[in-house]
Amino acid sequence: MRKFRIIGILVAFAMVMSFIGLPKESFAAPVTKQIEVNKTTNYLYLYENGKVIKKYRVATGKTKELTPEGTFPLVVKIKNPSWKNVPPGPDNPLGPRWNGISVNGDNGRSYGIHGTNNPKSIGTYASNGCIRMLSNQVTELYDLIYEGVPVWIHTGTSNGIWRGDMSVGLKPSTGSVKTVKDTYAWTGPSTGSFKITAVAKNKALTRTGVSGNYTQVKLANGRLGFIYNGDLSTGLTFKSASGYAEVTVDKANVRQSPSLSSNVIEKAKKGSRYTLLADNGEWYQVKTANGKIAYLSHLVAKKWVVTVTASVANIRATASMKAPVVAKANRGTTITKLGMVGEFHKIRLADGTIAYIHKTVAK
Repeated sequence: MRKFRIIGILVAFAMVMSFIGLPKESFAAPVTKQIEVNKTTNYLYLYENGKVIKKYRVATGKTKELTPEGTFPLVVKIKNPSWKNVPPGPDNPLGPRWNGISVNGDNGRSYGIHGTNNPKSIGTYASNGCIRMLSNQVTELYDLIYEGVPVWIHTGTSNGIWRGDMSVGLKPSTGSVKTVKDTYAWTGPSTGSFKITAVAKNKALTRTGVSGNYTQVKLANGRLGFIYNGDLSTGLTFKSASGYAEVTVDKANVRQSPSLSSNVIEKAKKGSRYTLLADNGEWYQVKTANGKIAYLSHLVAKKWVVTVTASVANIRATASMKAPVVAKANRGTTITKLGMVGEFHKIRLADGTIAYIHKTVAK
C-alpha cells in the first residue's frame, strides 16, 4: 500500500468521507485483543486474552524503514475506503477495509492494516509503509477488532506471546467523568475517527475505558464513544513511578499540568529524558533539569526501557560479567532503564530490584 502522505491526508480524508458512512458502532472490548505484526516473517497474529486466535500472511514495507516499528493504537476503522481519486471497488489498492493506527500521535490516516487489489504481493515486501492483507481476511479481521486495539510491529521473533508496550491501547476503566466544555464523542480515540454526537458542557458520563488521551464513555443512547481528555474532568489519579520518561516525537511540549490545553513550560527533542515521578495512564509527571514538576503526554513520550535482543539474557547483581545472575530474560522482554554503568544498562526489575544487563544482549 502507499501510505497517505501528509500533504494529501486532508484530501484523502475528504474523499473517504464522500464514499462511506459513519461506522455502526464503537465498542469496549468484552475480551482483551492485541495484534502483532512480524516484519521479518510477514505474519500478523491476532491475540485474544493472551492467546493467538488468528494468523494471517501480510505484506509490509518495501524497505525496513517504511513500516514503523513499535506499539501503536488502532484509532479508526473504515468500510469501503477511497484512496486518492480511486473510489471503493476492485481497483482500490486499500481493498474493502481500513484499520488505521496512530503513529506518533497522528490521526490514523497515514498508516493502517488494509486489503489489496494485488493479492500476489501478500507475503512480500511491497508497500510504502502499511500492512496489506488479502481482502477477505482483512474483512474478517475488521469484524474481530475494535478501536483501541494495540498493534505491535517488530522484526524479532514470534513465540505466541504478545510482547508489545502494555501501556498502549484501550484499557478498561470505571467511574464517572464530566465534560468541562461543549465537545464531541468520536468512534475511536482520535479526531481521525468519526463524530458520533455533540456532548454539552457539564454532562456527567460513565467511564468504560481509557486509550491514550481519550476516555471511552457510555453516551445517553447507550452507545460507547471516545471523548478527548482535555474536554473532561477525568478523575484519574497519579501513581508513583520511577525511572525516566523518554520523548518519542521530534518535538514534544512539556506542560505545566496534565492537560493538552495547559501552558507549555519547555519543548523537548526526540530522545530527551526526564526523571519520572508518577503516571496516571495518560500523563507522566516528571522533573525537569531545573527541578520543576512538569507533565508529558503518553502520546509524545514513553518509559525509558531496554529490550532484550539475545535469545536468553543474564541479568546480574552488579555491573560485572563475574557478578551473580539474579534473573534471566527472553528476547523481546522490555525492562525499565535507569542509566548506564560502563558497558551495562542499569535496570529496575518488576519487583523493584536494581540490576544490570550487558549492552551486547539488550538495547
